[in-house]
Formats: sequence, structure tokens, C-alpha cells
Amino acid sequence: MEEKQLTPQESVLMIEKMIEQTRKRLIRGAGVPCLIWGYVTLFTSFLIFFSYPYLGYKVNNLWMLIPILGGAISLINKWKARNEVYARTQIDRFIDTTWIVVGLNVMAFSILAYRVPLAILSIVLILVGIATAITGFSYKVTVLKYSSIFGMIVGYLLLIIPMRGGMMVLIFGITIFIMHCLPGHYLCYLERKMLRNA
Repeated sequence: MEEKQLTPQESVLMIEKMIEQTRKRLIRGAGVPCLIWGYVTLFTSFLIFFSYPYLGYKVNNLWMLIPILGGAISLINKWKARNEVYARTQIDRFIDTTWIVVGLNVMAFSILAYRVPLAILSIVLILVGIATAITGFSYKVTVLKYSSIFGMIVGYLLLIIPMRGGMMVLIFGITIFIMHCLPGHYLCYLERKMLRNA
């Protein structure tokens, strides 16, 4: 059996088709993790903001709800989707690795912030913004590109604009909502639209 040599145009078309298939697969299910982590973070931020007058500095222990609730809900979601079979591409592995590295760094900075004064909310917004930007630009999802840039800008602004801690927590929660929940709802909408047209 002979292998057919591809012309440069055919090679480009094949690569574009693979990227588009990967992009469509990303859309299938990408909105849910954004919604899980976005809403868990927003809920935790509001809980901390409204509990601070009663609990004081101890309220910062509630930040641990994010990895506990977000991780548990993500595992349940992954378990429900365990029967879906798809080929993983190098881009998928790259994005997964990016989120693992960023997630571990967010955890490390969060633990370090209990011992050393850090602008942890700014650092988290910048790191999560970077991972979201890498995801958005890799998969060519415009809403993720812009929301990640917005999140990083807010992260840098929180570093230079002095404000009360409570206000910073509120801005952090709202920024995560804009950076993850709005794109998450949009990606879920695209998934429903794609499934209707299939």
C-alpha cells in the first residue's frame, strides 16, 4: 500500500482541520470546569467578605473551601464523563500541564501567604489569568483570551492601588466571575449549539 504524499496546501488544510477538531472538543465540556471553579471562588469570596466582620482574620481559613469544593465537584464531574472517549492531542497535554503547574503554584503561594505577607489575591489573579490566556490562545477561544487579559490587568492593579482587604476580596471574586463564569456560560452555549447542529 502506497502512502500518498501531501502537497503543502493539503498539509495546511489537514493541520487546520486537526486544530478545529481539537477546538470543538474543547468546547464540549470546557464550560463546566470554568463554571465550577468560577462559582466556587465567587461563593467563597462573598462568604469571606460577609463573614469578616464577625470572624476577623480567622475568616482567611475559608479560602481552603476553593480547592476542597472545586476539587470535589470537578472529580464528580470527571467521574460522570468517564465513558466519553476521545483522542488526546499534544495541545490537550500542554493545557493540562499548564493548569497543573499553575494550580500547584497557586497552592504553594496560598500556603506561603499564611507565613509571609503576600499580595496573594493579586498573585492568584495573575497566575490564573496566565493559564486562562494560554488556554484561550492555544484553542483560539476569543472570550477566554479577553477575560484572561482582564483578570491579569486587575491582578496588577490590585498590586499598585491601595485598598481595604474586604474590598480586595470582593474585587477578586467578581474578577474570577468575569474571567471564568462568563466564558463558561458562553462555552456551554456553544456546546449546546454545536450539539443541535450535529
